[in-house]
Formats: sequence, structure tokens, C-alpha cells
Amino acid sequence: MAQLCLGLATSHLAHIVNARQLGDPAQVAAFDAGYRRLAAALATAAPDVALIVSAEHVNKFFIDNMPAFCIGMFNAFSGPAEARKRKDYGIPYRPVPSEPHFARYLVERGLDEGVDWAIAENWEVDHGIMVPLSRLDPDGRHPMVPVFINCAAPPLPSPRRCYAVGRWLGEAIAGWDRDKRVAIIATGGLSHSVGTAQQGWIDEDFDRRFLADFCAGRDEALAALSDHEINATGSATGEIRSWIMLAGAFAGRKAEQVLYEPIRGFETGCAQCIIA
Repeated sequence: MAQLCLGLATSHLAHIVNARQLGDPAQVAAFDAGYRRLAAALATAAPDVALIVSAEHVNKFFIDNMPAFCIGMFNAFSGPAEARKRKDYGIPYRPVPSEPHFARYLVERGLDEGVDWAIAENWEVDHGIMVPLSRLDPDGRHPMVPVFINCAAPPLPSPRRCYAVGRWLGEAIAGWDRDKRVAIIATGGLSHSVGTAQQGWIDEDFDRRFLADFCAGRDEALAALSDHEINATGSATGEIRSWIMLAGAFAGRKAEQVLYEPIRGFETGCAQCIIA
């Protein structure tokens, strides 16, 4: 049977590759060092396949057709979409190998057990996936199956639903009848705003409380967060749904906090954690 071997969580902002000068150099260096820690953990775990879970920034999905959850089912995907449009983006546009048989297994099992995935059979992903992969697996050594959570356009899946889908993922991976090692990488958050009067404000108190609950395995506190609580900390903080799904998959397991830096120039609370 398959084994869930590693969980990684990291902020995914594009500034880490295309606007590094905006951040405090010491904080950016700490963020880089955190990525090296996560990359080393991924290399050591040597998964046969990984799920990479992220919000999407209205590149593939639009408000007229915004699934709650989507999974990519194909041999490979490409990105970042931004680099195809802007040649000086900071990381190259490239293909990433995927694993359609694992994705199909999750889709078919989900349809039988109450998780109705939307399916993408081609996908040009954006920085939410490709910026972390540029630091974690730049050579494409590990097949990646992209998973989307709607964090952009209401109605949004609740934190409790994201946690429940994560619990289901953990059980489905354990039930996959293949001798495979599986990792999950969650990207996004923490507190930040885009395009509102709050842009630039970082809610450090919320970030630290969230990380304390995440690292201690206090899953009920994560699942109980309301849209109102999350939105009060920033218009884009809802990306923590990917972290909550990861917590569900590992069901109460404690995590190591590798980094927390409120990087003012990046306008984002930046964090990284490992569940080994």
C-alpha cells in the first residue's frame, strides 16, 4: 500500500523570484534558507509522486466557472503562466512531469466517497505552484499532481470542508494499492491583501496563532476558522486553505516550523513548515 511520507507548507509569493529587492535582505535570506530546508526534506523523503496544493490566481479558472476543488490528470503540465507573458519573470517557463494514474485513482475514489473533483486535462499553472517548485524541485525529479482550491471567488469551500477533504486524501493515499511514497506540498498565505486598502498590512498575531495551531496539530482550531476571521486579516489570507487541507491529510500530526517572517516589502506573512 502507498505511504504518505512528507508534508511541506510554504508561502508561494512571486516576489521571491521577481522582486527580491523589495524585501529586507536578512528576511529574504532566511526565506531562501527555509526553502533549502524544505528541498532537502523532499529529496530525503524521495516520494514517487507528490500532490501540490495551491490557490489559483484567476489564470485557469474564472468567476463564471470556479470549482471548489480541481485536480490535474495528465502526463505533464507547464508554467508559470506569467513567465510566458513576461520573459524577465525570474524563473523559466518549463514542463513538470505528473502522474495521471494516481490522479485518476483519487478522482474515481472521490466520486464513490463524496469528494467530487473537477478535472483539468491541460493546465498552465501560475506562480502559486511554479515559484515553490523552482526552489523545491527545479529539475522535475518528482512527478507532481496539481490540486486547486478556490480561494478567490465566493462562495468558497469552508476551512472545515478543506480539512475534511484533507482527511479524505490521507485515507485515500493509504488505501492506494501501489507500493508508492506520496508527499503533499501546500502553498499559499499567510496574511496578506491584494488590491484593497489593507494591502501592505500583515496580521502577525493571526499568523503566529495559526502557525501555533498548525504545528501543534490542533486541527479543530484550524477547521473552525470562519471566513469572517480569515478575511479580517487580509483579502488573500484565504490561501491558508491549502495548509488546512495538508493538516487534514496528516490528521493531528505535529509540524516543525522552519520559518516565519513578516516581510514588509513583500506585503506578506511568509512561513514554512515540515511534517515528517
